[in-house]
Amino acid sequence: MKNIKITLTTILTISLLQLVNAQQFPNDIQYQSIAPPATPALPNYGESVIDNSVSNPIEITRVTELVNYVDGNGDPQIWYPTHEYAKTQVWNADQTKYKIASWKVYDATTYQEEQSLSSMYPSYWSNTNSDLIWSFRENGDIKKYTVSTNTTQTVANIPGYEVIKLGPGEGNIDKNDHYVALVGKKVNGDLDVIVFDLQTLTIVHTETFTNAWGNGGASFPDYIDWVSISQSGNFVVIMWNNALGANNHYIDQSGTNHYGVEVYNTVDMQYQNRIMPYGNHGDLGYAIDGDEVLVQFYGEYGGGKIYMHKLNGGGYTVLNTHSDFGVSGHISCRNINRPGWAYVTQSELAQSAQMVAVKLDDSGIVEHFGHHFSSALSYDQAAMAVASPNGDKVCFKSDFGTDPVAGSEVAYSFFANVATPLSIQDEHLNNVSIYPNPANDFIKIKSIKNIKEITIYNVAGQKIKTFLVRNSNTNTINTTNLNSGFYYLRITTEKEKIIKKVIIQ
Repeated sequence: MKNIKITLTTILTISLLQLVNAQQFPNDIQYQSIAPPATPALPNYGESVIDNSVSNPIEITRVTELVNYVDGNGDPQIWYPTHEYAKTQVWNADQTKYKIASWKVYDATTYQEEQSLSSMYPSYWSNTNSDLIWSFRENGDIKKYTVSTNTTQTVANIPGYEVIKLGPGEGNIDKNDHYVALVGKKVNGDLDVIVFDLQTLTIVHTETFTNAWGNGGASFPDYIDWVSISQSGNFVVIMWNNALGANNHYIDQSGTNHYGVEVYNTVDMQYQNRIMPYGNHGDLGYAIDGDEVLVQFYGEYGGGKIYMHKLNGGGYTVLNTHSDFGVSGHISCRNINRPGWAYVTQSELAQSAQMVAVKLDDSGIVEHFGHHFSSALSYDQAAMAVASPNGDKVCFKSDFGTDPVAGSEVAYSFFANVATPLSIQDEHLNNVSIYPNPANDFIKIKSIKNIKEITIYNVAGQKIKTFLVRNSNTNTINTTNLNSGFYYLRITTEKEKIIKKVIIQ
């Protein structure tokens, strides 16, 4: 076998290509209640750990870091920036970039900052253009931000409202970037559902619900929990606010009682049906049979069930009745390029604290995406896993057990995906051998030629440490200070530089 000379950039590229071509998704199996293993040490920014407790090893990579700053009073503060919610997409359309809140855009391979977002809150990735971010401002401005040129353009304004919201907070654009449903607050407490065409930049229809905003503040109406366009763009779905109690529903001027989850036509807001009497945590997606559905934890009292209800009124399917699937969790159907699945976060340790993809049919099939290892003692620490557009990874929040205090703000965002197998090319680089692999406390390196230098890189290509070696063809590296996960060793000999991939357990 000829010697292979290879650069770190090349090996990272090969590894990425192999990840695309290798098994992208965990095994399709019946749900298993798997208690969290011992929580690994919190990985550093850009570094990974492995969750081996589930059916396929899951690689978990930390992608955010705390921010130190000084407030207006001159006092030092700490902020933990994380992604926003299970229903707000983190990745752009081709998954080459991700954004954290409406703050910054990062490269999805190196985790390095690319752009800072300004005046773009709240922001939403385009579903069709990987270089575009939309913003729907409370003053009625609709903005477009182009990442590659760092330019912002106000493309429309909707006047006449005290405040305009997308959702509020839980709405989305349809998968074709055609329609969006906004809610507007009028001075008299009326609420308008505004269907807006993003292609023509015009209002398609405005539907007024008299006094439905009520006395609520600027952020949330009294009677509506959220409004959203379905993924196809054919339906507007309204989840009415159940917090008001069973006997305090919104009643319109005609005397019609509105409650639960209602479906309307997009272009004229004509009422179609009520698909369930009580709304809960859920998201809009597609079932395996192609029908659009709302997937949610069900019922006023939970009961450990996940349902999907067809938006066309065609009935519902119970997806899973295991007690792990209670109401303490979140659901994401942001995997628009992989219809037929919903991604479920189990928040509580008593509910396995797992992230699973649930197949949207009656098969009971799931895919285990590992544990989130969060203390989950505050809203900030709620994992809220959101699926990537291709569904091959999830982004979630966790403190990795570092601050199990009620109300804690300590949390970081992580990516989880099926662990990359060892590179096939590595097996042919026989001029240098490393063992044991996987390793625990040490790694031994043996080379045909004398070794001059050994450098450790994490999976993001960031240098961890360099060891200088003097005229020896063997060396032992102490790895006790490395977190569990994948690493690359660049071994420089008298003749060549060779990259080896290692696993630290």
